[in-house]
Amino acid sequence: LTSLSRGKDGGTLWAATSSGRVLVSENANDAAANVTFTRIDNPATGTQAPTRTPSSVTVDPTNPDHAIVTFSGYDSSTPTTPGHVFDVKYDPIAKTATWTNISFDIGDQPVNDGVLDTATGDVYVSTDFTVLRLASGTQTWVVAADGIPNVAVSGLTLAAGTKAGDRLLYAATHGRGAYRLRLK
Repeated sequence: LTSLSRGKDGGTLWAATSSGRVLVSENANDAAANVTFTRIDNPATGTQAPTRTPSSVTVDPTNPDHAIVTFSGYDSSTPTTPGHVFDVKYDPIAKTATWTNISFDIGDQPVNDGVLDTATGDVYVSTDFTVLRLASGTQTWVVAADGIPNVAVSGLTLAAGTKAGDRLLYAATHGRGAYRLRLK
């Protein structure tokens, strides 16, 4: 497994494997022998997910059937299924998923991690060069903040601040420390 992420309902669990599989379980709280997973990256169902390694799965804390899924690697490796950042909506009735490529102008670069700011709908991703932000309703990725060095950022964490409504984005870099961005 390359990534696990639980929905706020506690029974939904999204998983991704290094072989490019993305799966959803709706009964993750059952006894281990009874837990089942539905594969949602399957091209036979019309899915347009790349067959590269998913680098992160971030479940929307307000909707366990919605996630942001990011991919490592390069589009040139999977030219018929390009993309690095996807907005994925799982349909628990049909057992299928709708994959929307929101990579837009991000370029052909691996994406290491992603988070969804549910307060604004903005998506943040980390790359081998910086942290980028896609504001809700736009199609242009921008550098998330001034001062983040041009360095690999391996992980992102979105957390509540000490003040009401405060949100903090933490970015862990390779060799340059960690950075904190207060979101507004």
